[in-house]
Amino acid sequence: MVINPQFDYAGEFSEGLAMVKVGDKWGYIDKTGEMVINPQFDCPPHFNADAVEFSEGLAPIKISDKWGYTDKTGEMVIKSSV
Repeated sequence: MVINPQFDYAGEFSEGLAMVKVGDKWGYIDKTGEMVINPQFDCPPHFNADAVEFSEGLAPIKISDKWGYTDKTGEMVIKSSV
């Protein structure tokens, strides 16, 4: 076993990170199982494996009613104006 079971859900790795669910929030772990981006996001947009993967260093996220993109540090780098 590489990463002990501790998440309510764990997605596939992309660009070295995988989305995980803890309670009702989502965050990202690295391949050692270390939490890289703390669970703070709401249900990911268009929830499926392709929609929440990192691509070119960014991943789509939702916090409350705001949508945007996070970088691999958890900073929202593209904020929605809607």
